[in-house]
Amino acid sequence: MLHTLRGSLAVLLLPLLAANAAKFRPEEGHILSNGTYRLPVPFDIASTQTNKEGAEGASFWSSSFILGSNNHSYMILSHVLANLSLYRASILDITDPSLYTQFETLSNSTTSVYSETGVFNASFPDYGFGSTSPSDGLSEIRTWSAVPGAEFDLTFETTSPVLLNGGLGVFKAGNKTVYEWSMPAGKTRGWLNANGTRVLVDAAQSLTWYDRQWGGAPPDWSWFELHLENVNGTDVPLSIWVWDEEGGQRGLATVRDGDVQNVVPVASLETSGRTFTSKASGATYPLDWSLRLADGTELSISSVRDDQELYAPGGKLPTYEGYVTVTGVYKGHQHVEGYGLIEVTPPNAIGA
Repeated sequence: MLHTLRGSLAVLLLPLLAANAAKFRPEEGHILSNGTYRLPVPFDIASTQTNKEGAEGASFWSSSFILGSNNHSYMILSHVLANLSLYRASILDITDPSLYTQFETLSNSTTSVYSETGVFNASFPDYGFGSTSPSDGLSEIRTWSAVPGAEFDLTFETTSPVLLNGGLGVFKAGNKTVYEWSMPAGKTRGWLNANGTRVLVDAAQSLTWYDRQWGGAPPDWSWFELHLENVNGTDVPLSIWVWDEEGGQRGLATVRDGDVQNVVPVASLETSGRTFTSKASGATYPLDWSLRLADGTELSISSVRDDQELYAPGGKLPTYEGYVTVTGVYKGHQHVEGYGLIEVTPPNAIGA
């Protein structure tokens, strides 16, 4: 089911966003170009794109940050959750965030998310997500939607050095073991439909973050995908998990600065009083966050539009997947700005 929405808050923010538009800079390298293949990672990255036992199924997720041929910026989210036969997507016009659409489908199909050759390739009548090659599941990936009002067709390359969450692509959250790797800024091409007009992707100024996760997941988590734009003239990607346990708040940030990857404890995450309560699911989500890391990084993060919730018919399986802007101080001394995404799962929901 497709849900197309307009937000009054987004209209008020439009002049500010237009004046401070983020620049999306894809990377030109290779997913293993920073030497991470020499680390004692407990899995083979390429194999996790196949039906290899131990890493099969679970979550295949992407967020694409697009500059279109109409000079508007967009965020397109695409997600397959294999164990639930769930697929979903959303399109936000960042330049005019009153324009937003999303759908979430629980498929009755028993179709595998893998091709006959065992490579990731989820294909449904109105949606697809998977490798463009029958033998190479890693180098190039396509995701598309033919859902009316939310049509897009994007292909991205894994040209950005991998981010291994937790340092080696694995970390503990409560009694769960989470396996996750991310490709933060792959080259992207394709098109999307905006109000009935086909908009072409400016490949030189667009990128895709691809996220592969399996195993367990933290309880009721908040997850940030952030791109800090002006650190030493290059972008710095961060993958930040925060969740609550009986002993208090837990969290970690995996940061790639140049060719060096660091894992930094989350010192604190606080929310403001600005919230959004969904009429579909009844869930309430924060819209502003103050994040402090143990290395002196302090960031103010804000959602640009209140309603960016994805949900299935009846408000089932809700997850907030919102475009955010970022300002703050990096490592205690350097002013930074940036952009990214916040993912919030309300209690008893199943998200990414």
